[in-house]
Amino acid sequence: MSKLSRIGLLSAFVLVGLACGLISNPISGAQNFASTAEAIASSIPSALPSGMPNIPDVSKYMNPSGTPAKDWNGIPIMTQATAGQEFDASTYSYKASGIQATDIQTFYSGQLTAAGWSSTLNAFGGNAGGLMIYTKGSSTLTITVAQSDTDYIVLLVMQ
Repeated sequence: MSKLSRIGLLSAFVLVGLACGLISNPISGAQNFASTAEAIASSIPSALPSGMPNIPDVSKYMNPSGTPAKDWNGIPIMTQATAGQEFDASTYSYKASGIQATDIQTFYSGQLTAAGWSSTLNAFGGNAGGLMIYTKGSSTLTITVAQSDTDYIVLLVMQ
């Protein structure tokens, strides 16, 4: 798959996730979305890893149910998680309440760096959400954060 196709798929993935937040909060959501899109657009060309992960259909991950795990495949889950669900061996999502997207960004930046992961992409546009990609050895972790009503959905995809 060409780099341009990967960028297009990645952008579509992020836009679909962020669009869910825009439905419930259109005015501030549109402002935040513009900031997120700008941050992602400026970060993608220089930050993409050479082996881009497959981009899943995110719609089925936007309403996780069940008790959230404390960690998933060695990746910590925030204590603010109110629901969580593993969809398959490489995909987990959870809903978090009482926090901002930047809190999620800060949490994973600190936790994953301390665990030996390297940040390849960290693109956030305020509290609308964003995208982070980390690598460790042959593993790639994609973290997508999207606003849903007053909560945030955190999607973890490990490859």
